[in-house]
Amino acid sequence: MQAFEPYIALNSHVKKPVIHISLNPSPKDILSEEQMTVLAQEFMEKFGYENQPYIVWLHEDINRKHMHIVSVRIDETGEKIDHNREAIRAQNICREMEVKYGLHPTLGEHGERELVSLQKVDYPKGDVKTQVKHTARTLLECYNCHSFAEYNTLLNLYNVTVYEVRGSVDGKEYHGVMYGTLDDDGQQVGTPFKSSKFGKVFGYEALQKKFAASAEKVKKDKLAERTRQEIIKAMQDIGTKEDFARRLKEADIEVVYRINPEGRLYGITFIDHTGRIVFNGSRLGKAFSANMFNELFNELFNNPDAERKRLIPQPEQEPSRQERETKAEERQERTEYRQQKNQSHHQSELSESLIDTSALGAVDIFSVLMEDDQTREYIDPAFRYGRKKKRRRRL
Repeated sequence: MQAFEPYIALNSHVKKPVIHISLNPSPKDILSEEQMTVLAQEFMEKFGYENQPYIVWLHEDINRKHMHIVSVRIDETGEKIDHNREAIRAQNICREMEVKYGLHPTLGEHGERELVSLQKVDYPKGDVKTQVKHTARTLLECYNCHSFAEYNTLLNLYNVTVYEVRGSVDGKEYHGVMYGTLDDDGQQVGTPFKSSKFGKVFGYEALQKKFAASAEKVKKDKLAERTRQEIIKAMQDIGTKEDFARRLKEADIEVVYRINPEGRLYGITFIDHTGRIVFNGSRLGKAFSANMFNELFNELFNNPDAERKRLIPQPEQEPSRQERETKAEERQERTEYRQQKNQSHHQSELSESLIDTSALGAVDIFSVLMEDDQTREYIDPAFRYGRKKKRRRRL
């Protein structure tokens, strides 16, 4: 930690000059030591710490491998590195890296536990308001939806419904939001709750902002591609609605059909539990709309030998072996370049004895927690406190 001391000495006003970042993996992707090194370097570069001394190591004190990075918030000129919205910026960087390297998306540890333990709302159990609020909050935080319709379809899986209420008071129009409870047959039970009973984040304006942000994220990061390709695979040699739903389930995608009393399919929604995204079919393209699937299922039912190529899009071809090897070589060259660049810059500051290379191994995607309270052990007491204010002398 001696590499930090010259930086800390340049600005004694910074109360917490050392930053500790915890990158926690989810055991789904397997990355090599080289890949892990690239991810750590890229994170620090995007986080604004590429020119700072930092130490990285991995261990398993929470029954899974995770990465720790320790650095200093003061640069070589004595200026404090921007700390505004640190946690949010760190989360966004991790999401970008997940998309860039094709890693499984993950949530913060708390959010992951909340989603895994989430149960359907049980009206007879009581305390319905708390149940509905907890369910709506967890799904809103964990999934990307583009509209009320998609959000409602997601909530329906957990016996909750949401809908808009519009009206006017003294000539002024208003938009309200109501949350209700469903039984296992999808019928509404009990008295619905106004969103104001839960908080502003559940209201109309907040939801519209959330939907717009989700739509922008899905578009920017091309998050629909994975869902679209899995649906196309499931459509090959498609049979019944039940068979199609089973195939998608294997890809961790849930399909929700909306069928009128006459048996016509008038709506279809896909919920990608891996990408945590909800899509109405038409949002993915005309080939995935309810009308197209209605025509497809009807044609297969009435004429099993029908030509289906005109209705079913073809899956993308897998890259050839030569293409895969070329891409792998390009990635390796970029990795070696970054390693050489980082090694020449930090060689005098990093000590191999401080990096636990024996713990490097299988890691994948990251959630980020900023743990200021754990940084004090790394700070020399001589630099921990700023200058004391002069006491005014009483006259």
